[in-house]
Amino acid sequence: MKASRFLIAGAAAALLPIAGAFAQGTAPPEPTQQPAQESQQGATFESLDTNSDGRISKTEAAANANVTQQFASYDKNGDGFIERAEVTAANTAPPDSKQ
Repeated sequence: MKASRFLIAGAAAALLPIAGAFAQGTAPPEPTQQPAQESQQGATFESLDTNSDGRISKTEAAANANVTQQFASYDKNGDGFIERAEVTAANTAPPDSKQ
């Protein structure tokens, strides 16, 4: 019984710094994350083509969430790769005029 009281007291003491941070209106520091290979918006064809074969596979595209989401729309010929010509065509095509 005495040991459980010490255990509870120790646990409460360990939580005091966290409780104090919330009481002061500051959150505990966030864990640091490693920066992404490229920012999600600024990835270039070359940065995604990690094996330098001139095309982006689904595995390579997984490094960028935006490219992963739009993979099928870039892969016009359906071969499972995005070639530079497909990217160029997609980026220079006039926007859909459907309304």
